[in-house]
Amino acid sequence: MTQSILTACIEIVKNLVGNDYLYFDHAIEIKATPHSRPFNAWAVAVSPKDNLYVMDSNEQWHEIALTDGQANLVIGSLYQRLKLMRIDYAKAS
Repeated sequence: MTQSILTACIEIVKNLVGNDYLYFDHAIEIKATPHSRPFNAWAVAVSPKDNLYVMDSNEQWHEIALTDGQANLVIGSLYQRLKLMRIDYAKAS
C-alpha cells in the first residue's frame, strides 16, 4: 500500500511542478512517537529518476526510501498535503 501512495505522491508533484521544487507555506510536521522531536518537511521534489526527496528545516534534502522505518509516516503525511494542494491548484486554474 505504501508503494502505491509513494507513486501517487511522485505523480502529484510531477504534475504540479515537474522536476522542480515544491515548497510548502507551512511545514508538514511528522512525529514518530508522541515524545519524539518532529521532522518538519518544508519542500518536496522528484528527481529525474523518479525518487522523492523532502527538505527539512535545515534545508537538507532527504530521499524517501521505503526501507526507512518512518517512511510510511512521511509518505502518508505528504500524500494528504499533496492531495489538498492538487485540489487547490485545480480550483485556481
